[in-house]
Amino acid sequence: MPYESRGFGRGLFVALWSVAALGTAACAGQPDTNASATGAADTAAAAFDPRDFNGIWQGATQDLTANLLPGEEIVLTEYGAQRYRAVDHAKFPGNICLPYGPNRGMAATNPYMVVQTADTIAVLTEHIDYRVFYMNEKTHPEDILEYPEWMGHSIGRWEGDTLVVDTVAIRPESWLDRGGLEHSDKLHLIERFQKTSKDAFTWTVTVEDPVFFAKPFTYRLNVERLDFPRLIPDRCDDNEVDAEHMLPTPGAIHKVPPTMPRS
Repeated sequence: MPYESRGFGRGLFVALWSVAALGTAACAGQPDTNASATGAADTAAAAFDPRDFNGIWQGATQDLTANLLPGEEIVLTEYGAQRYRAVDHAKFPGNICLPYGPNRGMAATNPYMVVQTADTIAVLTEHIDYRVFYMNEKTHPEDILEYPEWMGHSIGRWEGDTLVVDTVAIRPESWLDRGGLEHSDKLHLIERFQKTSKDAFTWTVTVEDPVFFAKPFTYRLNVERLDFPRLIPDRCDDNEVDAEHMLPTPGAIHKVPPTMPRS
């Protein structure tokens, strides 16, 4: 290519670049609303992962009946009603330094931390308890019911962007809530965790226990992210001496008392 042609090409490129630069400069004082809106939307989308539950969360309730889904009710069996009438709050597991169990542990006033990997999701509580959701297991171990655990055995799966957790083999000493709902070792939980924003999710729990409840029931908690850097261990001392630990405190406490069986 002749030198003059190469020079002409460079000159044309510089001229065009200069025109473009002048146009950009002329518009520099005016915001590009389309670009700003697109950038903000892209940033928000990147920040919100519906499958990311890592972080510290809180969704507390003392009384599951206050969180029942519309149309849901708790109907006790004969045995469940007998235990409900005789419940003693002095024997609440937390009062005697026993683990809270999966329901109460994630509905206490203390926050909890979720640590998530592809294979497992761990829930760590300030009461020094933990749950593990095994994401690669399709079924529970065949002998799991022979070895119940305080937090049970949990397997998880994804249904779209909803985390579904199935839990069995829960020790019967734990309570479902602070109001006095007990359960047996036949308790079966189906939990659904669904992100509603980067900093919030719903926790929907279906409770099945044919020993205590005549039919399943479902409740839901709204859970929010806490801007905490870490958990603060809340260890229970078995020599705590407040009155509730020592004195019988009969009578369950619920906003909507469970339905008793017909006599």
